[in-house]
Amino acid sequence: MTPAESPATGDRWAFKEWAVICRALAAGRQDVILRKGGIVEPGGQFRLEAREFFLLPTFLHQTADTILPTAHDLLVDIEADRPPPARVVFTHHVQVTDAFVVTSAADLAPLRSRHIWSDAVVDERFQRWQERLDVLVVKVSPLQTRLEVPWDDSYGGCKSWVNLRATPTPAT
Repeated sequence: MTPAESPATGDRWAFKEWAVICRALAAGRQDVILRKGGIVEPGGQFRLEAREFFLLPTFLHQTADTILPTAHDLLVDIEADRPPPARVVFTHHVQVTDAFVVTSAADLAPLRSRHIWSDAVVDERFQRWQERLDVLVVKVSPLQTRLEVPWDDSYGGCKSWVNLRATPTPAT
């Protein structure tokens, strides 16, 4: 059983996040994930589906103006992280050590040093639909071996979670 496989259900979860944020998490430059919820998630509301999961880097929406200037170095050569066509590659495992909801903009300030998103992105996410953000405090660990699964169309779209249809195997 892999670390991101739930022992109770056998589900295998992956969490979709911008590739640059995955780099920040892997490098220890970020230890929280701020989530509003994806467009295709029920009610647009985030739900914590698993406390352990793989990071699934995405390449849409991330630009230099969406992260702090001090993190622009993480965008250098970001395309090198893109997996081969029709494949999903995992390099890191995540464990959620705490999860809570922020419903006051003032409560976001103490989190500023714990992530690389620009203030504009955080403000937009907080204000969209209702003033609320889910916060996951995470511990990120590299996998001993890169793992992969074939791409499945169910993995696409604006959603946070992917329930893997195949068991991850060592990447080729």
